[in-house]
Amino acid sequence: MSDFNVVCSCLNVEKDELIEEIKSNNLKTVDDVADETGAGTGCGSCRCTIQEILDDVK
Repeated sequence: MSDFNVVCSCLNVEKDELIEEIKSNNLKTVDDVADETGAGTGCGSCRCTIQEILDDVK
């Protein structure tokens, strides 16, 4: 695992994992991603990055 690819440091969730979950589960919001992956549920500092990823995947 590369630190560069980690989006959520609290739960060690990688960008590739988020993209896969967004696409396969048709996730639309940061809260959807948080519910599915746990990313964004720790300190919350990655929630803006998660939104950017959601915007890019759409």
